[in-house]
Amino acid sequence: MFENIRSVFDQYSFGVSPDDLIVFFLIIFLTLTLRKLSLYIFEKKLAKIAKKTETKMDDLLVVAFKSPIGYLILVCGIYAAIASLHLPDQMGPLDIAWVSHFFFTIAFTFVVLLLMLNLINVFAYHLYKVTRKTETKLDEQLAPLLIKSLKVVVVTITILAMMDNLEYNIASLLAGLGVGGLALALAAQETVSNIFGSITVFSDRSFQVGDWIRVEDVEGTVEDVGLRSTRIRRFDQALVTVPNSRFIKSDIINFTRMQKRRITFYLGVSYKTSRKQMEEVVEGIKQIIKEDTDFDHSFYMVNFTNFGAYSLDIIIYCFTKTTAWDEFLAVREGFNLKIMHLLEEMGVEIAYPTQTICLEGGVIEHSIDRDR
Repeated sequence: MFENIRSVFDQYSFGVSPDDLIVFFLIIFLTLTLRKLSLYIFEKKLAKIAKKTETKMDDLLVVAFKSPIGYLILVCGIYAAIASLHLPDQMGPLDIAWVSHFFFTIAFTFVVLLLMLNLINVFAYHLYKVTRKTETKLDEQLAPLLIKSLKVVVVTITILAMMDNLEYNIASLLAGLGVGGLALALAAQETVSNIFGSITVFSDRSFQVGDWIRVEDVEGTVEDVGLRSTRIRRFDQALVTVPNSRFIKSDIINFTRMQKRRITFYLGVSYKTSRKQMEEVVEGIKQIIKEDTDFDHSFYMVNFTNFGAYSLDIIIYCFTKTTAWDEFLAVREGFNLKIMHLLEEMGVEIAYPTQTICLEGGVIEHSIDRDR
């Protein structure tokens, strides 16, 4: 009876001896036990130790290593178990050695790639923590781009290393990718230009999310800076997507970074104003600026400049300390009201377009509103 069982076993065991089969299952059992033990150590021991520390970095490292170590034990155990069977290298048309090497290489590559991606996530946590401490918000936008690029590089290098280990011709593949990349670059010049534009934005730091900017005919608040385009919310609440290539070719005006805001206009008073009144008006406006703490007193100008067609022109050139639009308008409104109050007290009239018609025997003066 035992001889019959042995003959059946030899017929369907592909040359594997019972001793090798026992070793095979023993290795599988030890592999699963070792994997269970490693997961227990990571989850129950190392995780508790990491939670007692103040930093979160060690918690993330424990999580990063836990799964890859478990998979690595499993892959190595299965490989060792298959090797213990002493299978023939060739079984009919099937190359057993190549198939075993192929699957082990892919599995090992997956484990290494998983570990590398987990470590990149740990690095990303540290990078985000650092960027949150900086004043600019562009760093927070650049960090995800850097992490994604790093992951792409790691995945690419890992796949190439795996293919090289599987004895594929990497040189011809890279040459083909080079030719294909050249054709792709020629076909996607605008996309490449946008990518270089995003690099320019990140490197020059001309603006950041939340800034009020103007580029060509687009003006508004920056909502997002991406790899290909930047989204700007106009003041009419329309969202404009601007290709980043425009930031290379065009001037960027960043209103948010103004240190002060300018007020400049001409005040025209009537020709009935006397020389003494003109001097008092000029001096009075200067005094208004000097006494107002909302103005920057390092530089300002108030001067009687022109004898206009229908007015005596006074140039007013000064700066407010605030750059916020609503605060600036409030300061300017108060400034205009103070000027009106000054002119009313002095009896000086603000000029408006007039014409004087001279007739034989007298002079007739009448007003014409040229805006109508």
